[in-house]
Amino acid sequence: MPILDQGYQHWDGKLSGHGLRWLAITRQGVKAQFKNRWLISTLVGALAPALLLAAFLILWGLFEQQSSILEPFLFLFQGLPAEIRDGPKAFRTTFWTLAYTQFFQIQLFFTFLLVMLVGPDLISQDLRFNALPLYLSRPLRRIDYFLGKFGIIAAFLLAVTLVPAVLAYLIGLAFSLDAATLRDTWRVLAASMAFSLVVAVSTGLLMLAFSSLSRHSRFVTAMWLGVWMLGGAASDALEQAVGKQWAPLVSYSADLGSVRDALFDSDAQWERLANLFRASQEAMLNGPGSVGPGGRRGGLFGMLAGRRPPRPPSPPDRPGDEVEGESRRPPWTWSAGVLAGLGVASIVVLSTRVRSLDRLK
Repeated sequence: MPILDQGYQHWDGKLSGHGLRWLAITRQGVKAQFKNRWLISTLVGALAPALLLAAFLILWGLFEQQSSILEPFLFLFQGLPAEIRDGPKAFRTTFWTLAYTQFFQIQLFFTFLLVMLVGPDLISQDLRFNALPLYLSRPLRRIDYFLGKFGIIAAFLLAVTLVPAVLAYLIGLAFSLDAATLRDTWRVLAASMAFSLVVAVSTGLLMLAFSSLSRHSRFVTAMWLGVWMLGGAASDALEQAVGKQWAPLVSYSADLGSVRDALFDSDAQWERLANLFRASQEAMLNGPGSVGPGGRRGGLFGMLAGRRPPRPPSPPDRPGDEVEGESRRPPWTWSAGVLAGLGVASIVVLSTRVRSLDRLK
């Protein structure tokens, strides 16, 4: 006669596949990170650029409609050239592109802070407390472990980049009241999604690789600060010392910025806007409606018109023919290659530092 265990209970729960095993690590890791007050403060601070982006898109939508709501604020638009004031819809793509470019430029600072707050302990703590056998003794593969840890970083980064960018885009569509807005600005949304994924994948892999190199999180934080801050300082020093086109590639943030500008095509939009303001100022200087020695009008846009946006210099015909006073910026493909190389190196480091259970000591 068989002996039955009286404590046996039949499982009536919902069975799930093995494809989402990594999600348990991500979900638990995200919950644990909310105990950090510095992290919460950084997330709250990252809301400010998102609110400014949404406010700008609302303002521009009302400006396109010539809404009476803007009558108390018309003085802000006095500095705009007549072409923009008379036909703002023709410049919708330009202003949306530049607004999103500035948004991601600011958010890049918050992403570096979030990675520094979230990432150092993800693998180094497991190495310090020898928790890897506990993970890998369960039905988890190394790829599940990596994806779970990476998902923790990606969740916070996408929360301050992709999510607010998409929400602001929807708000801008709602206030434009024009079906052509989607046709004119869909590339802005596509570039926002692409750059958000580039930032999440690149910074996430790099931080996980750093976290696997040491058992102490303070050393991991020092490595991340070195890449973030010292890379920019080294780039400036090399650019002044050797003056080579590849010098900015040393800066990790500059590489991300170069890829961002290429995705949004912001250089062309800056150039279009600069030429428009330049032609408007020349017309005011030569025409009867000139106001003041600088030909500047009042208003917020009038003050901004005097600040020429950075223009990327044209590449020289021959090596060493750079224009005096202007540094050459490397092609964005070079920066993309640097980011891809760092990603491959990070994967190699992770595969060697986090080994399977039969090779753990």
